[in-house]
Amino acid sequence: MKTFSFLRGTFLLGSLLAIGLPAFALPVTGLVNIGGSSTAVTTTAVDFYGGAFCQTPNPGSAGCFLALLPLTGDFTTLVPGAQSGTIKDLQGPPVSGNISLADFLVFTNGVHFDLTRVLPGGAPNCATVNTNAPNATCTPVLPGGQISPFVLTNSNDGPIASNASVFFNVEVSAWKGSSGTGTSFFTGAFNTPSAGKNIADILTDISNNVPVAAAYSANFVGAAAVPEPGTVTMLGIGAIAILFGRMRAKRRSDSN
Repeated sequence: MKTFSFLRGTFLLGSLLAIGLPAFALPVTGLVNIGGSSTAVTTTAVDFYGGAFCQTPNPGSAGCFLALLPLTGDFTTLVPGAQSGTIKDLQGPPVSGNISLADFLVFTNGVHFDLTRVLPGGAPNCATVNTNAPNATCTPVLPGGQISPFVLTNSNDGPIASNASVFFNVEVSAWKGSSGTGTSFFTGAFNTPSAGKNIADILTDISNNVPVAAAYSANFVGAAAVPEPGTVTMLGIGAIAILFGRMRAKRRSDSN
């Protein structure tokens, strides 16, 4: 009788697992580096462009990017130095926070990145920093107290810095096939190593709605796949059913 109960519980678990498996996404794994010849930052958008077919600034239209080394996991099929997908612009003032932008990046190998969050910059408020000083670093705080995602860092030449880099972080949900069956979590870091002007000049141009344009690169690193909520529920029900079956079997055994 105990053997039968054990076999019945094992069969039930196997059946529920088989039902639940299709609800898991095809995991997206690895890391990917991309680059573009230009991005332009204004008070109203971050316009990504550049590439063989995307040379003209055009806020609202997707730009192009190249695959760069290293590439691992699902991204090893991309060709380094070749145009490898499209990237959507960030519309509206460049502020941090949760965001829902489907197909932020679409790779030629079938992987999609949906943008879910732009992280706030963590440097001191630019209003409190000497933005001409070598090695100065800061994050702009917009009117109304909204924190920009950007971290700006001056070069170490002086006494007035001649150049600055721009950096910001994002989070994305990666998927292939269909996002409806689950996603994989990726973090991304965008970097413009040379804006061609220091922080003070960047802030002046942006406040005058003059685009600040420079080449950019980005690195995305993946974590584990996130299962569809229904899968977790199904597996939980299966575990409860098996436990209940074993308790019934024990009660019958004790009564005998």
